Amino acid sequence: MSDSAFSVDQNHGNFARTFDDPKYEAKKLVAHIIREVNRQKLTYNQLREVFQKVRLRCALKGKRTPRKLYILPTQADIDAFYSAIASPGHLLIFQTLEGTGLRDAELCNLEVSKINFSANTIFVTGKGNKDRIVIISNRLKEKLMLYLEARSNRHLFETNRNTKYTTRRIQQLAKMYKEKAGIADKQLTPHTFRHRFMTLLAENGVTKEKRALLAGHENDKTQEIYTHLSAGGMKDEVLTVLEKLKL
Repeated sequence: MSDSAFSVDQNHGNFARTFDDPKYEAKKLVAHIIREVNRQKLTYNQLREVFQKVRLRCALKGKRTPRKLYILPTQADIDAFYSAIASPGHLLIFQTLEGTGLRDAELCNLEVSKINFSANTIFVTGKGNKDRIVIISNRLKEKLMLYLEARSNRHLFETNRNTKYTTRRIQQLAKMYKEKAGIADKQLTPHTFRHRFMTLLAENGVTKEKRALLAGHENDKTQEIYTHLSAGGMKDEVLTVLEKLKL
């Protein structure tokens, strides 16, 4: 078979097609793969391994988009952004993103019951259903406690309709206040505040491994150890750094 030919199974020659064949239909190939997956009862991981091996043996490479340097807004930009927010609740949303390094989706789903105010920690179920502990500064903790004082929220931040915020809504707020602050041309999204959080830790000597723990980038084994050690014994170090935030 030539280099330009593709075959799913050598025992099923009728499914071999050349890419130049005008009768080639991708949907037939997909249907065949589906039948084989069902027949073999392949799991997701097994199917992923099959395609990884196919890509390696066929020397297939995807087109990579060059990564652009992420330029953080200046402190003056952030100050202008915060000054443009009249709603105390909206202001606290972005201050919490910056003070914890949470993803916007994690903040939307965060329930009040997951916050241990006495320990300055938040239990977060993050991307990939991975659990981790996030540390909050005393200043931010006091603001959150004051915010919740007259409320009976289930989720930390709720709309006027007593429903949790959506990531789309937080993104809309970020865009709205950015424009109001006169910095519409700046690269500022909810995720920007997570970048600022991680940058603050890095600039103050918090190791890459510890930053990964706080960000939720670690593997499952490390995460399990981290959770049971209540933030890996690094709470005091991180608290000292977080108190430097101008929130």
